[in-house]
Amino acid sequence: SVQSPDALSLFTDNPDFTVAEGASTTKELLAYNDRIEPFTKVEVRAALARAVNREKLLKAIWGDYGTLIGSFVPPTDPWYVDLTDVNAYDPESAKEMLTNAGYPDGFSFTLDTPDYDPHPVVAQFVQNELAKVGVDVKINIITANEWYTKIYKSQDFKATLQEHVNHRDIVFYGNPNFYWGYNNPEVVELIAGSERASSVEEQTTMLTEANKIIAEDAASMWLYLYPQIVVSKSNVTGYPLNGLNAQFFVSDIKKAE
Repeated sequence: SVQSPDALSLFTDNPDFTVAEGASTTKELLAYNDRIEPFTKVEVRAALARAVNREKLLKAIWGDYGTLIGSFVPPTDPWYVDLTDVNAYDPESAKEMLTNAGYPDGFSFTLDTPDYDPHPVVAQFVQNELAKVGVDVKINIITANEWYTKIYKSQDFKATLQEHVNHRDIVFYGNPNFYWGYNNPEVVELIAGSERASSVEEQTTMLTEANKIIAEDAASMWLYLYPQIVVSKSNVTGYPLNGLNAQFFVSDIKKAE
């Protein structure tokens, strides 16, 4: 079970194996600490989203695999809507928004980055993109254990990279105490109301609206949806392509190597 994009090269040109892609729920995101300046400002968060060419990033990391997303909700969730046009790539607009938000010369922040693939490469890409609009990103590489204690438990950070694998996890944006600290009372009420909904239709309507609001608020920077890649021996068929984690199911690593 391997989650590294680099592992694909072992199988893509090997007739002994088949590479297939299914539906994924794993989101790669840059999460801000929305409690801390300047990330308390919607204009700043939206500007940063517009400064990063996510299509180019996805291509650099996963080649022809993966999907762009405009919010925390993958297409497999009932309340998905295509929001990729919200705060789409527009570096000139990003510069203007930063100026209007009070940061004409940009600002600096530390991006706490897990040390496992592909986060360090993603961090470097984001660093380069934001530098073009005057924002200085300092990358701090941390272990998974450090991420859990520093980011998730202590909430001692300004921004971080992380992948979230669960489906239907938009509910995290309805919890102001969650590690990223996003707090929009309308979203809190919509998500709480969805838990009390008397029908699937009512719940879906509420969460669809919450999904649109977090996108407009640029609550986080949703970079892409991981691909769900299954690698099997070429004579194996009938395996499922849908799953909760973007993983490679490799039946014979040694033979490929």
